[in-house]
Amino acid sequence: MSHTPIPDEMRTAIRHENNFDLLRLVAALIIIVSHAYALQVGYLAMPAFCPLVLVGYAALAALFTVSGYLIPQSWCAQPDPVRFFWKRSLRVFPGLIAAVLFTLLVVGPIATSLSPAEYLHALLSPGNLSEAPFFEDGSSLGLFTANPITYVNASLWTIPVEFSMYVIVAVFGMAGLLRKKSVLFGLIAANLLLWGIWYADPSLSKIRFTLYFLIGAYLSLHHPNLRYDGGAVFLLLLALVASAATPLFSFVALIAVPYAVLWFAHLPVPALNAFGRHGDFSYGMYIYAYPIQQTIVLFLGTSLSLPVFAALSIILTAPFAVCSWVFIERRALALKQVALAPVRLSRSVRE
Repeated sequence: MSHTPIPDEMRTAIRHENNFDLLRLVAALIIIVSHAYALQVGYLAMPAFCPLVLVGYAALAALFTVSGYLIPQSWCAQPDPVRFFWKRSLRVFPGLIAAVLFTLLVVGPIATSLSPAEYLHALLSPGNLSEAPFFEDGSSLGLFTANPITYVNASLWTIPVEFSMYVIVAVFGMAGLLRKKSVLFGLIAANLLLWGIWYADPSLSKIRFTLYFLIGAYLSLHHPNLRYDGGAVFLLLLALVASAATPLFSFVALIAVPYAVLWFAHLPVPALNAFGRHGDFSYGMYIYAYPIQQTIVLFLGTSLSLPVFAALSIILTAPFAVCSWVFIERRALALKQVALAPVRLSRSVRE
């Protein structure tokens, strides 16, 4: 089976026949609202089954589902590992590096409890630098130590997890296993078996979101023509709401979230399909919001009402997200077609 690369103009046309751009932005905004609640009250003060946290969970699951659905298609369209990781790196790292520099060089000096000299010394410490860009606690830099939550940009934990899934796609693609149903199904089953054992460790529990990536990949590669039914979505969302105050929520979400996300993504509504024509601001909203929200809490405290805090978070983050897209992400993505030496794969791998 031939895998001729899709021309850019054709890929753009295909992109605007779905609602993935809108989905990603809505999910990022929901996560910001969910974080607004958490950052004001602190994790320890939140109820076990907090509705806003569960909605944020579903939004993050939606992002992993969308990524899992689209990334394997990128590999199959051009099964060259060099080109694949070049494209993935251009999508992830330029924006991420800028966001980390913004946090350390703009937010840091404003928010730190250290003197300028102490902050600079701490910033240049090899131990502190080794924690960037995926650091969470900012006490070594004097950041947000008095806030209910002391993390600097906890959202970034998803970046290495997401990139590890890109590695899995490429490895299985090169081995000619990506299109084998049994392989992806086996990965999903193994992940589920580890749920109650490995993920019982809080430091590893978030890795369960890889299940959504794998489910999205499975549906993308092996059921690309599946017709998603609105009635089924309604029933699944009812089941999700009904399970919200129980430990079953996470398991019901494994079915309900991917199905609902892909149903919405394929709705043939031109106004929604064209949403991303002016830019994809979801990544910028996601990677800039957390330190901005922490800075708001630092200076204004926790007395703001949740709607006001959430709205202020979105309003202050939006300009940085737009600038990130216009001046960094979009220009980086324009480099996708830079000539790279291809890695020649065997016929079995290409097929």
